[in-house]
Amino acid sequence: MRARQVLPPALGVFLLLSAGTPVRAQVCTSTCSNYVQGQCVEYTQRCETPPPPQPGYGAIAYGRTSKAWGDSYHWDSRAKAESVAMSNCAQRAQDCEVMVWFEFKCGAVVSGAGTTAFWGLGDGIGAARGDALNKCKKAGSKVCDLQVSECSR
Repeated sequence: MRARQVLPPALGVFLLLSAGTPVRAQVCTSTCSNYVQGQCVEYTQRCETPPPPQPGYGAIAYGRTSKAWGDSYHWDSRAKAESVAMSNCAQRAQDCEVMVWFEFKCGAVVSGAGTTAFWGLGDGIGAARGDALNKCKKAGSKVCDLQVSECSR
């Protein structure tokens, strides 16, 4: 017959509480704290746990006729990001629609001739703007004006 090993109660509680907690690595740096004849003889180490990453959803709402816009970033869901962007745009106009949403990326909106509008995505703000401008030019629009760009990374 096999004996069962029983964990001490404190260890069991610790394991239970830490089971759902994401682990974050510490970042440590060492600096010399004591020099003797130009040589480091003692080091001091400092460790920090970086803050958790921020939520990464963002969105841009745009009014094609009014050219009003609203944006949002660092939300925990696409729905919330879109809702906030729409609300921000609706404070300025009533013709708003969500043009683009993004997660840990950047987005941009460019207006073309008349009521045309184009959106772009990219890993950086320049890439998102470039993507939207390229779509506008590819569509043959003679006017391509950047309206708004935002990142959520």
